[in-house]
Amino acid sequence: MARFIAFISMLSIVLLRKCIHIYNEYGHLLLDMALVFVSSAIFSGMRFRPTEVVSGRISPMTSMMGRPDR
Repeated sequence: MARFIAFISMLSIVLLRKCIHIYNEYGHLLLDMALVFVSSAIFSGMRFRPTEVVSGRISPMTSMMGRPDR
């Protein structure tokens, strides 16, 4: 009986160690995914800022027609 309990104890330790290792790999994966998500959110916030409000009467192209330097 003592051998059986020792075997079960050793088996549970090995299985627990394997499970912790698997969760550790998923932890790194989730951390990387969170980093990518935060980086993309920051980039999209910088890239797609609201543009300036232009008067409805004069379009930006019309105002630039008279200026050949633009």
